[in-house]
Amino acid sequence: MPNTKNVRIGAPEQKTTGAIKRAPVGTTLPTLSSISASGVTLNEAFKGNYYVSEEGLTLTPTKNTNDIKDWSGAVVRKVLESFDGTLSWKMIETNDDTLGTAFGDSNVTKVAANTSHGNQVSVSVGAELPSPESYVFLMKDGNARIVIVVPKGQITELDEINFASNAAVGWGVKLATYPDSDGKNIYIYTDDGEVTSV
Repeated sequence: MPNTKNVRIGAPEQKTTGAIKRAPVGTTLPTLSSISASGVTLNEAFKGNYYVSEEGLTLTPTKNTNDIKDWSGAVVRKVLESFDGTLSWKMIETNDDTLGTAFGDSNVTKVAANTSHGNQVSVSVGAELPSPESYVFLMKDGNARIVIVVPKGQITELDEINFASNAAVGWGVKLATYPDSDGKNIYIYTDDGEVTSV
């Protein structure tokens, strides 16, 4: 029987932690047991706390198949040829973290404010991709949670960047995902938030 309690929204958990986190590949990743009524336990190496545009996060799992046909040309089976899982979002803050996400931390230099200038960031842009990292996406709907974990992902595409007087500068990115040692690209964990009484 349908249950309205199972209808979820993908609102970001950004009030306390930030909704999108990244860390070097090899960092201990959250699992289902990392989720509790008080939140999600993350390794301290995960960083990131910025606003994402109202379009939110898009997860696109793509399975390409080949048809196996019999002598008459009828399709009798489909076999998986390839899998591609991508996530995309647009960051609407401009700081060293968002620019490091988009262009790679090695291309970002931050200079602290002093008496003659504010906090400064320099970004060098060229023909290279940011290094692969582990990503965690945190969502919260009341007490319920959705957590997406990407063990190894790499920013491979950037949206067109528009500078206008009537809109936030947005850094739209697409994250390609690669399989881990178990052959999985993406993990999705949920918790309905309904704890039992003691």
